[in-house]
Amino acid sequence: MGKKIIIIGGIGTAVNIAEQIQDAVDNYDYEDEFIGFAFDDESFGKEINGFPILSKTREVYDKYEKYDDVFFIYQLYRPDKLKERASWLPQFKIPLERYGNFIHPTVTVCRSFKMGYGNVIQAGSVISSNTVMGNHNTFNSMCLFGHDTIMGDHNFFAAHSLIGSNIKMGSYIFMGLNSSLNNKIEVGDNIMVAMGSNVIKSIEDNQVIMGNPAKFAKNL
Repeated sequence: MGKKIIIIGGIGTAVNIAEQIQDAVDNYDYEDEFIGFAFDDESFGKEINGFPILSKTREVYDKYEKYDDVFFIYQLYRPDKLKERASWLPQFKIPLERYGNFIHPTVTVCRSFKMGYGNVIQAGSVISSNTVMGNHNTFNSMCLFGHDTIMGDHNFFAAHSLIGSNIKMGSYIFMGLNSSLNNKIEVGDNIMVAMGSNVIKSIEDNQVIMGNPAKFAKNL
């Protein structure tokens, strides 16, 4: 029997993940099941895109803690506030091991890949050899995670992000659509890479960078 998944969140990528889980079930015999959202905005009513809203975000673990087959995915992120939104997690009182991973069946995953908890890798992405991923990272569709690259936690990659090989990456990194990281660089914590940017040099903490080649734009 597969797991039952609840997504904490209810707009944007949270909805994409829900529908990709359902696609995996409908078309690829995926065993896990998406059962609904934990979301606080009452203007959405009782459901989002036909999936039920099961509870408020800070009530969901109390409601489902006793069900050992229920796991959670955290998706309350905003590109410019990854670190702040990640700091909310203790409020939900969910143990790390109760956060589930979702990898769409169309993802190519090398067998040497290692990851923690609460990660999402959406359709068509490629995860290369000897890569390591921490917790609560989100890959949107058609991303590349290059070989021998290591990343931390709470990183978010928009569609068609390209992460080169032999990179050491921190946490709270956002990469916009069609952005890329060169091989053999280091990327610090709390970084926002603008859409279409090409990062060719290492990046220190707390920066917004943009352009081709990417340059410092402002502090984050």
